[in-house]
Amino acid sequence: MSRGPLLRLYRGLSPLLSRATGLAGPLSPKLARGIAGRRGLMDRLTAGADRVLGGVWFHVTSVGEYEQARPIIAALKERAEPPPVAVTHFSPSGYDYALKRPCADLHDYLPFDHPKDMDRLMDLWEPRLLVFVKFDCWPNQVVAAAERKVPVVLAAGSLQPQSARLKPLARPLFRDVFDLFSHLGVCTPEDQRRFVEELGVTCPVSVTGDTRVEQVILRYEAARAGATAERLRELGGRLLILGSTWPPDEELWLPILARLLADVPELRVVLTPHEPAADRLTSLERALDTEKVPHRRLSSLMAEPRGADDPARVVLTDSIGVLAEIYRAGHLTYVGGSFTTGVHNTMEPAVASMPVLFGPVIHNAEEAGLLVRRGAGFVLERPEDALATARGLLQDTVRLQTLGQTARQVVLDQRGATERSMAMIEPYL
Repeated sequence: MSRGPLLRLYRGLSPLLSRATGLAGPLSPKLARGIAGRRGLMDRLTAGADRVLGGVWFHVTSVGEYEQARPIIAALKERAEPPPVAVTHFSPSGYDYALKRPCADLHDYLPFDHPKDMDRLMDLWEPRLLVFVKFDCWPNQVVAAAERKVPVVLAAGSLQPQSARLKPLARPLFRDVFDLFSHLGVCTPEDQRRFVEELGVTCPVSVTGDTRVEQVILRYEAARAGATAERLRELGGRLLILGSTWPPDEELWLPILARLLADVPELRVVLTPHEPAADRLTSLERALDTEKVPHRRLSSLMAEPRGADDPARVVLTDSIGVLAEIYRAGHLTYVGGSFTTGVHNTMEPAVASMPVLFGPVIHNAEEAGLLVRRGAGFVLERPEDALATARGLLQDTVRLQTLGQTARQVVLDQRGATERSMAMIEPYL
């Protein structure tokens, strides 16, 4: 097996890097949680070998990648002779999320990328196939599989224009790693072009689509008759949903909310922070009081609905797990995360027939760029942008509805991604 100099260098340094990662917990609470969760990991993975022996091994980074894996795992489980399935997770949030929504025979953390651990695990589990989802692949894990002639595939793959994998120093390493794959299934033709032309991989690359689409559509349909959406509809008028917001997103909207609400008298706003902790909710309530915007919490609305007579103009979401249903009641949405590491899920509001607004950081989500190109997505950078764009859309009912249907079609056009991904995987089963 040929290996370039950077892959050989990584292999040589990775034991040291693994040890260094294990000592870096004090630098990050999230990393500390991941290190704590990996205590005793190899013993657990060894004990679980009988459950997953000879099966399909999925590796996912976090929540989004797990959601992309779930439709494929469900399809595998529907086969006449379903294989055992193991899912390893990198991040604590993804692992915790999966434990509440398990779909495999084994869920646990992935060991840090030490060659001996990956070799040992590959020998213990003897997988028939290793599947990475979206982009998170670890070189020693890939090499361990390739040395044992275990096929390796990528599902719902993505390679963004700003990806570190395309930087001059990293490109040779990741080209060598991906050339050990049997097949790359990617979300869009743009991803395919970047893998082939910019990264320079020589393994087969097919456009299979984003498997999250089926999950998004299913959640949308499940939320159709929910009590939360019904309560919000009872308020009447139009609803602007500010979904999964972080403080920088709120700094975009809070300065202009009073003016927007004055300009669109029938408007209500549902503000849903990404992490509705008590201190965040209190801080948002103080900010709304400063702007003299009447508000109430969603839990209060659910307990004591007042319908169209409710004086609150902003409903503050104080629970988790209801955003998909909230989108079901909306007319226009803004998706947060787009001033920090990257925009959150834009497909959920799009499938609910709403134009989608977001900040400038959308490189992580190909569908956000597609919404922009189709005219149903809008990038906002300043409060005045938010005011002008939202006001213009909310005051033009026909345009609002037309662009909402365009946004929904962007999602529906991607149906079939699970079927295409399974067609890619079948030869290796």
